[in-house]
Amino acid sequence: MLAEADLARFAGQFVWLELNFDNEANGAFLAQYGSYATPTFYIIDSQDGRVAASQTGAMSLVELKQFLDRGLRSVSAKKRTLADDALVRGDTVLAKRPEEAVTDYKEALKLAHSGWPQREVAQASLVTALQSSGHYQECAETAASEAREMTRGPSFARTIVAGMWCLQMGDSALWTNVMATNLEPLANEALSLQSTVRDHRNELYRTLMYLALSRGDKQKAAMLGDRWLAELDRIRPRSDEERMAVDIARVEDVQVFGDPKRILPALHASERELPTNWNASLRVAQMEIGASNFAEAIAATDRGLARKPGPAGKSWLLRVKAEALVESGKKTEARRALDDALVAAQGIPNERSRENNIRTLERAIKALSDNGK
Repeated sequence: MLAEADLARFAGQFVWLELNFDNEANGAFLAQYGSYATPTFYIIDSQDGRVAASQTGAMSLVELKQFLDRGLRSVSAKKRTLADDALVRGDTVLAKRPEEAVTDYKEALKLAHSGWPQREVAQASLVTALQSSGHYQECAETAASEAREMTRGPSFARTIVAGMWCLQMGDSALWTNVMATNLEPLANEALSLQSTVRDHRNELYRTLMYLALSRGDKQKAAMLGDRWLAELDRIRPRSDEERMAVDIARVEDVQVFGDPKRILPALHASERELPTNWNASLRVAQMEIGASNFAEAIAATDRGLARKPGPAGKSWLLRVKAEALVESGKKTEARRALDDALVAAQGIPNERSRENNIRTLERAIKALSDNGK
């Protein structure tokens, strides 16, 4: 996308930098700026190192240009309004202190004049911050109320995605039934839009499937899963990264509801075509477990480990290997794999990811120990 002719007007104004989330060399950057999701985009002012703008999730070309313009306005204080200032403050703290970001985004919307061009960005960012800070009911309610008046474009889809995940995270609370009737039609509308980017389409399908299953409607979940897989099968990846993204979506689809055997041929093909990609082996292993092929799953994790992943990848592969070993009745080997995974997790550069992985592994070790008594 960065090679698009439409981005030519930004030449010389930005230095482009891509950082691997799982590379230990990037630990200092992640410690300073934080990141709770991938991809996360930052525009950083070269004069003082502050975040001039930030946004999570995939962006269309239109959104990317708007994001770059937003960063340029943020750096140029002469062109900023009080609402712009509040939006920048929210972007600055979103990754590390989402509670503060909620306050800042609300202030931006309160200060904004009726024609403020950043209104929909602030609305979507507010819902994202509410999700990240765990205010799930307010997140879902805000998503539904703000989205009704939004232009049917990328910010609309981004808002609905966050709202739908908050609905899912509400875990059958009484308010979720009410909000489901408000958000579900908006999610279907977002899926009908050509402007909704692939990552958001994936998340919308996934949350709609979860919603169907929460109602016991397996037939609808299967129908949604079939539609989603059909869309993915029509994609002809233009790069290794896009191929991996399609495979990840396939796995996410089946993990909600579906038959792992249906997608294993595509995953095996990708593993052959991407001989250095540990993630390709991980996806094969996950679906081999789903298909009760535990020996094949263990072999796939070993292939992935041989591809030299970073600490997060190594930890994940070992956790999946332990799962397959438990299913094979090899609890001693499973405990060894979990212990090794815990050691690997200590080296994950991102603080939030590191802590989440350590908690998950400690729970798995305890559960394995309890079951062995």
